[in-house]
Amino acid sequence: MKKFSNVKIAGVSAPLYTALVIILAVVIAMGKLPLNMVGITFMLVVLGHLFYFLGERLPFWNTYLGGGSVFTLLLAAILASTGLIPRSVVSATSSFMSDWGFLDFYIAALICGSILGMNRKLLVKASAKFIPVALLSMVIGFFATGAVGALLGQGFGHSVMYISFAQMAGGMGAGIVPLSKIYAAGLHTDASSILSQLAPATTLGNIFAIIGAIVLARGFANTKFNGHGVLIPVDKDDLKKSEAPLDPTKIGVGMMLAFALFLIGVILNAFIPKVHSYAFMIIIVFVLKALDIVPKPLEEAVVMFNRVIMTNLTHAVLAGIGLSMIDLSSLA
Repeated sequence: MKKFSNVKIAGVSAPLYTALVIILAVVIAMGKLPLNMVGITFMLVVLGHLFYFLGERLPFWNTYLGGGSVFTLLLAAILASTGLIPRSVVSATSSFMSDWGFLDFYIAALICGSILGMNRKLLVKASAKFIPVALLSMVIGFFATGAVGALLGQGFGHSVMYISFAQMAGGMGAGIVPLSKIYAAGLHTDASSILSQLAPATTLGNIFAIIGAIVLARGFANTKFNGHGVLIPVDKDDLKKSEAPLDPTKIGVGMMLAFALFLIGVILNAFIPKVHSYAFMIIIVFVLKALDIVPKPLEEAVVMFNRVIMTNLTHAVLAGIGLSMIDLSSLA
């Protein structure tokens, strides 16, 4: 019992977390979960942290099948498809994620904070070497996937959009989630149905990438081609990140700046609809970082905001995606 009480899930002791889960289960069973920001956020945070915790500790799964992230998505999708989470709650979650802008909120914090938080010297140096290789890899992957898809009768365009691009996106939260919204805006359809088609390629692609990396690492272990964990030779000082103590005022400033950059993307998208607002936001933030335009205090504020959101809401976003945007029949 003492060992159980020492376990912590997202900083909360296991007994207290168990109580939170029971409260959530009772209020859902009674049909009294508030279908608003309070109820949905509580549900997603509690389920998200719990599922991620379990997935990260499952043998084999945590190494080869995507760990906590994929486990959270799948378990949440199972809860929705089996009816353990009522249809009304799933519908409200879908509205919360898309119509109410929770995903936009998360992605704005993710993109702005991640890019502005990078070491500028490392970003510029790595880009010069990484971008040509990445572009060449993407071009080869684009045509190879399309060609195989055409041979199998899936069509070149369909295979590229739903398999090649899905694997290039690399992940869920900052990968196929914004990609599905870009597709939905261009195709005038629902993002959830697109996400269900993108998820298998991303999941399987990551599994094969992990296996391939292990094979390469062992095969080239004692050769000059093995960087031994170092992608770009840099000074150790360049890799150090200074994490200032969280400041409530600075977090608020960071939130405003991140949302302002997102809205600039929305404005530009109004003039050039074929380029999604997310894409504009990424380009703008990258240019600001590369040119070192953002004053350090503002940059630090955005990074603080990013730290708070990533720490507390990443697993909630994954749970929300699983509940409202993953169709298990399409995934199967």
